[in-house]
Order: sequence, then C-alpha cells, then structure tokens
Amino acid sequence: MYKYILKIISDDLYEELENKSLTVVEDNFGGEPFFYIYTDERIDDFLKGINVDFNVEILEDATWQNYWKKFLKPSMLTEGVSCYYDENEKIPASQSIKLVPAMAFGTGTHPTTRLSAALIRDLTDGRSFLDVGCGSGILSILAFVSGARTIYSFDNDPAAVLNAKINMQLNGMSCNSLWCGDFRSLQKNVCFDVVCANIISSVLYEINQSLLEHAKSDIILSGIMKNEIDEFINTFNFGDYNVENIIFEDNWAALRIKK
Repeated sequence: MYKYILKIISDDLYEELENKSLTVVEDNFGGEPFFYIYTDERIDDFLKGINVDFNVEILEDATWQNYWKKFLKPSMLTEGVSCYYDENEKIPASQSIKLVPAMAFGTGTHPTTRLSAALIRDLTDGRSFLDVGCGSGILSILAFVSGARTIYSFDNDPAAVLNAKINMQLNGMSCNSLWCGDFRSLQKNVCFDVVCANIISSVLYEINQSLLEHAKSDIILSGIMKNEIDEFINTFNFGDYNVENIIFEDNWAALRIKK
C-alpha cells in the first residue's frame, strides 16, 4: 500500500483520481490542508506528468488499517441517520448505519454520498429502489432504514459487492438482490420506483439511457462537479423527466428528476 501526500488538489485532479477509483482523504494540521491518496500501485509517473508535487510513503497492511480508522469518525449521513464504524463511537440519532470500511467504496463521508442520502431519505418509503454502483452498500442500507419495499443493488467491482454484503448483513438487511454486474444484468422490462446513481458524471452519461429505461418515477444523480452542473443539465438526456431538485455541497452537486 502506498500513501501519496499532496498539498494541493484541483477539482480536475480530484475528478481524475475518482475516475481511477483512488481514495483521497483530506486532513488539516495546524490550519494547513494535506491530501492523502491511498493506492496499491505506484502513481508517480501520473502525478509527475501533470506537474503535481508529492511525497510518498510505503504502508504495511496493518499500518494502512490504522491510518484508515483514524480518518473514519462517526458522522451524520443525513437528517436523523448517522454512520459509525465502532460501537464505542456511535453518535445519537433516530437511526444508525454500521459500516465495515473498505477502500473507495463509500463511507458516508464524501459530499456525493451525503447529497444522495439527502435526496433518498424521504423518497423511498414503501417503494422499490435500485442502487447503481452500490459500493459499500451505504445508500441501499439508507433506503432500507427509510422504509423501501424492495431494494436491488449492483456494482461491477467484486470487492465492492463483498463489502456491501457484509454491511447489509450488519444492518439486518437481506442481500439476496445484490450482485456483481451492470445494467446488462437486468431484463429490459424491469423497472424501479427510485433509481439512484452516485457515480462520476462521465459514467452517468454512459448509462444515461439505461437509467431512463429502468426507472418508473424518480432518478437521483450524484457525482457531478458543481462547476459542471449547468452543462450537465443542458446535455444530459432527461427524456420524459423534469428536474425537481438540485442540491450542493462543497464542489459537488446532485439532482433528482421526476417523470
């Protein structure tokens, strides 16, 4: 495991790192921000090629686990729902989600996850829900604790699916409708009341038509950079859907569209 230390990360670089499924953690020591990138492979040439200054450390597996836990503190995922990783650090909330953290699969701390959660919270009670690119399963679990009738979740990364299965079981949720794959795993006539895709915008464009084909009523789209939202709204094919809500956090945006 390698730990890259950067003092500055631009929005464009952040998006490139997200495209590469690299974990980025921001911390602040004495008012000075640092950004940590954790990866199993060296990315020296990539960073040098875009003229980014960095330092790199080699971490043993046990060291990585300790580093990761240090950054993961209990937090509010959305109104009334908290996330925690250690029973001793659980914070008061009407509902809580327990997670076993794994690299880059969604821990509830990233703005795109919280934006998705804010749009999901009051939308899923008694309805069917599809989690596209489920990662850790956190949004599926949120739909579960928010009263969704049926929940289907998939990811194309087997490691993410394994992590999601563990987290779903931890929270008393069935994982019978969790699988490794993509939209091609679904029959064309299978639709869901709510479809959520918390994925970078370039992938949202790729799966645009599939999102429309498999949604009955509501689609939640997150992972869009704030400075891209106007272009996204002008170029994404919304079909028979209208934009109902757009919300922002830090440099990110999410929206809900409704038929």
